[in-house]
Amino acid sequence: MNPCVTTRRACAAVAAARGQCARRWAHIESGPGKPRLGSKSKPKAPGPTPYKPCALPLPPRPSRASPTNLPRQRTSQVRPRPPPLPKSKPQPPADTLLSVWRATWLPLSGAALVAGALGFYIFGTAAASLQRPCPACHSDHQTTPTGRPPALTGDNAEQFDKELDWPEYWMGITGLRRRLAAHARGDVLELAMGSGRNLAHYDWSPIEAALVAAAAAATADEPRRRENVPMRARQGITSFTGLDISADMLDVARRKLTETVPPLKDAAVVVRAAAAADSTGGHLSLLDGRLRLVRSDAHHALPPAPSFGPNGGGDSKYDSVMQTFGLCSVADPVAVLRNLATVVKPGTGRIVLLEHGRGHLGLVNGLLDRHAGRHFDKYGCWWNRDIQAIVEEAAAAAAAEGAPRLTVVRVERPKVLQLGTLVWVELKVEEDPAAAGKK
Repeated sequence: MNPCVTTRRACAAVAAARGQCARRWAHIESGPGKPRLGSKSKPKAPGPTPYKPCALPLPPRPSRASPTNLPRQRTSQVRPRPPPLPKSKPQPPADTLLSVWRATWLPLSGAALVAGALGFYIFGTAAASLQRPCPACHSDHQTTPTGRPPALTGDNAEQFDKELDWPEYWMGITGLRRRLAAHARGDVLELAMGSGRNLAHYDWSPIEAALVAAAAAATADEPRRRENVPMRARQGITSFTGLDISADMLDVARRKLTETVPPLKDAAVVVRAAAAADSTGGHLSLLDGRLRLVRSDAHHALPPAPSFGPNGGGDSKYDSVMQTFGLCSVADPVAVLRNLATVVKPGTGRIVLLEHGRGHLGLVNGLLDRHAGRHFDKYGCWWNRDIQAIVEEAAAAAAAEGAPRLTVVRVERPKVLQLGTLVWVELKVEEDPAAAGKK
């Protein structure tokens, strides 16, 4: 309630009480003993007027209006504010099929390729295991390899060689041929050379340097000319002998030899290797016997090394014996390895083999067994032979019979994607202690 209103009401009540008291007092004084009005008496002086407080004017009361006309008044109570909401990140736009593909096309493509390759592998393995195995998967093969591919004739030898370019490059064999050629040094014998697919990777500069030194031997400055011979001539090939049983393959190798060896590029046309007599075995000699192509069987006695060498040799032994995919193409691979041990220099000489055969996984070997017959019909080799077991058997047989002792230096299975079917083997012949003591 307003304090001014309360004060006014209190003042009015006090004034009313005083007025009532004054009227009663006047009635008492005008009692019966007092003269009444109209008597001849001296009029009495009027008494003091009662106290009346000063009344302040009240403000006018506002007229009551309807609730709808009244403006909204804010309540005096302060409502608590709700806690602020956390700031939400702007939502990214909805993913579409195109945006998902752009973000994940690389892993999806890789997963699809892996799944496809795995499915093909599983399907081929299941098909190979359900069908009967071919005769070639047994030890007693009904067909004995001769080293001559059945699909090869004299007319298609060069085309047969060109068809191997892409498969070998795709499988990584071309790089392995280059690695094998880097191990060739001194007097080199390449067994089962075929069409000469390793010739392009050999280093022929030592032969060229040797020819320059031989041409300068008759001059007065012979010592000075020999000093100018590069040192790599002692590390590379000083003589090369290539051997194969197929005359058609040797003819292709002969053409490659004239294209890759620098001194032969300007030489006269040589006779065809196929023109050599079968009874004697073809023998083609070039550059004073430093390059030779021999048609012969690897099971027979191998030709000795040339009589000259970096040290003026004459021991008829080779410094390096190379072979690429040869053990799968011969009738008796153990006998061939023992034959190679007779022509390599003991101690320092090396036999380097690049072969294909059985791998680590039984499923892969099942596929090799299944398609071995078809592969033999085209290439003339059994690609499902256990190369490592053949090498170990040859080393054990040589040690038991007192023949030149073969020692396995290294066995590798390069190219992981080939699942262990490619085999790299390095062998050496142990030097006789008695011969070493004489030296």
